[in-house]
Order: sequence, then structure tokens, then C-alpha cells
Amino acid sequence: MITIPSHLDGQTTFEPDALRVMSQAFDEACNALQIFAGDEHGRRVIATRIIDLAGGGVIDAAALRDRVVLEARAAA
Repeated sequence: MITIPSHLDGQTTFEPDALRVMSQAFDEACNALQIFAGDEHGRRVIATRIIDLAGGGVIDAAALRDRVVLEARAAA
């Protein structure tokens, strides 16, 4: 199953609090978009986008979730 820590490339490091926030945003975004455990590709896409946003300085669960959900719905 895809999780935020399992998707980090080893070169990117985040503090434990940031990982917790990112994981919360990931779970909430996947639930909002109805991307469940069996959809590995969908979960990988969501994880990658959250990691990218967090790497750019967005470390707020609601902001990460809302941004990813908005982008996914706009792309659909």
C-alpha cells in the first residue's frame, strides 16, 4: 500500500511533524477523491503531488488536501 513515507525517494527529507501532516493530507485527499487501497497508481499520483507541494513549503494538511483535490477535479 502506498503511503507518504514509502514514496519518498531517499533524497527528500521531512521532519516527523511534516510527515504526519502530509500523511493526513494524503489520507483525506484519497478519501475525498475515492481513491482506495486497490488503486496503487492513483495513490502514487496523490502521494507524489503532496510531496511536491510540501517540498515547495506547503506544510498544512488542509491546504495540501484542498490543493490536490482541486487539481484532480480540474483535470478530470
